[in-house]
Amino acid sequence: MARHKPDPLIVASLEEATAAVGEIAALDRKVQAIEADMQAEIDAAKAAAKARAEGLRMRRKELADAVGVFAKLNKGTLFREARTLDLGYGKIGFRLSTPSIVLERGVTEAMSLDKLRELGLTDGIRLKEELARDVLLGWPDERLALVGVKRQQRDAFFIDTAKEKLPEEA
Repeated sequence: MARHKPDPLIVASLEEATAAVGEIAALDRKVQAIEADMQAEIDAAKAAAKARAEGLRMRRKELADAVGVFAKLNKGTLFREARTLDLGYGKIGFRLSTPSIVLERGVTEAMSLDKLRELGLTDGIRLKEELARDVLLGWPDERLALVGVKRQQRDAFFIDTAKEKLPEEA
């Protein structure tokens, strides 16, 4: 079977360009209406599923809380040999979290930073060096070239349809 290459649409005048942009605006509005209907259907389906699952979620949380309390109360006997206990339908256990640094009660980060500087423990202070791009934008191109950067600006084509000028379709 022979292939057929479609002929591209060619806009040759300002009138044709105006008509094409008008059709683009009409097509955009139709697509937006379809997508709005789709989103409404999705939102309704999500709300219905959430309502159906709410009771199940509440029961699951109630059971998980009860099993958690049981495990904490019996931690010494249940988890003496291992940190995980297989119950057939699933496993329960205790996991050590990844260590993290938190501020003590009543201590601010500024207070800790001051103390680190006072004690000479500056390796505990992070300094992030990065280009000040907002400042570099004000520099002339010659100075930018000295430090290995350049100003870049693009002239991108766009079509911005005037939705308020488009007559409503029945």
